[in-house]
Amino acid sequence: MRNQTSDVRRAEVLTTVSSCCGVTGETVLTDSAIILLYASSLGAGNTGAMFSTSVLPLFNGLAVIPMAGIAPRIGVRKLTLTACAISAIGYLVAGLAPFFGGADTVLWGVSCAALVQAGFIAGWFPLLNSFIQPENRVSFLGRMRFFHQLCATLFVLLAGFYLGEAPGAGRLQSVVLTAAIIFCGRFFCIMAVPRFPQEQRSISGSWWGNLRKAAADPVLRKFSLFQCLFNLGSFGMLPLALLYMKHLGVPDNLTVFISGASFVGMMLGYWFIRHLTAKIAVWKVISALGVLCLPAAFAFWLLRALPGISGYVLLTLALVGTSFSVAAFSVMSSAVMMSCAPPDNAPMTMAFGNSFYYASAGLTRLFLAWIAGLAWFEQFHKPFFGSGFTLLFFLSGTVMAITSLLSALLLHQTSAK
Repeated sequence: MRNQTSDVRRAEVLTTVSSCCGVTGETVLTDSAIILLYASSLGAGNTGAMFSTSVLPLFNGLAVIPMAGIAPRIGVRKLTLTACAISAIGYLVAGLAPFFGGADTVLWGVSCAALVQAGFIAGWFPLLNSFIQPENRVSFLGRMRFFHQLCATLFVLLAGFYLGEAPGAGRLQSVVLTAAIIFCGRFFCIMAVPRFPQEQRSISGSWWGNLRKAAADPVLRKFSLFQCLFNLGSFGMLPLALLYMKHLGVPDNLTVFISGASFVGMMLGYWFIRHLTAKIAVWKVISALGVLCLPAAFAFWLLRALPGISGYVLLTLALVGTSFSVAAFSVMSSAVMMSCAPPDNAPMTMAFGNSFYYASAGLTRLFLAWIAGLAWFEQFHKPFFGSGFTLLFFLSGTVMAITSLLSALLLHQTSAK
């Protein structure tokens, strides 16, 4: 019993450190102002810069179910490690893009890493579920993600100081390469995680049969639909806001600092969700998270009337609120998927839920990338909506309002715990 407890504790520490390494690298390379500035410095336009932030969640969503079909054949650990190794190569290629094709190489490197990362998602959650007890899921996930967001935030803020007000492509490349090297730490930490009996449990049935079994769970189906609605309204706000700052001519280092401040909102979301679910019904918590995104979406309207410091403060607060909601919701999403996963079909069940979560997030950003690249977007000016950016923020807020109203209907009977 003592050895089992010791192994669980060691696994918790190693997976937390692994998450810190992996997410720090991923955040810089797919989810921060740094990748947008890096791609733009190499010649990428609005669409290319936004696309670089959408490929990771999009490919995760599209490829995670096929990858889950591989898990029973090679094992979740081997699948996870293989995905980490290939993704690291893709990120290193993106970091070396100035020597091998410029902006196109950034997109190819990040896209390759994002596609293979679906294998990591398919193996990572079953690997965690092999040692996390049901009553500790929300607490452990919230704590782990708090620390990995803390590491990512510190890295991005330090990068902001290093980059300065108008960084050249060389400085941006050094930050991207450093993030890619840190990402490699994920591989070595996972290698050292102890093995548990549930990880070795055999999975019976065909790929199609296991997928149908996962889709037959009514709780998982309802929650997957809600994930799509939530992500449709919330997941595009951060990269769209970063692109908007570029459009407004905000200094590059200030853009990175505001991006880092939004990560503080994520940290708070990861930390507080650990305590909220013990006191309030899950469906009520998730409904409140949808409502919290509404002020953020509509606050962007005020930016045109609040130039300078006031506008930057408003933008930062709006992104902190949205990031809080997105982070807290991601913990709830993972906990619900784990609770729905039977031991004999865990990879496919979690892949089914993750496919909706990540695909909706990626499609949202891909849609925004397409809109931002259209000719009318830069020239759109209306008295009511303002610019094309504020029109998209308004649409995001409308979707979140609909989401908040539907959440009670979809999740009141779910009561996932």
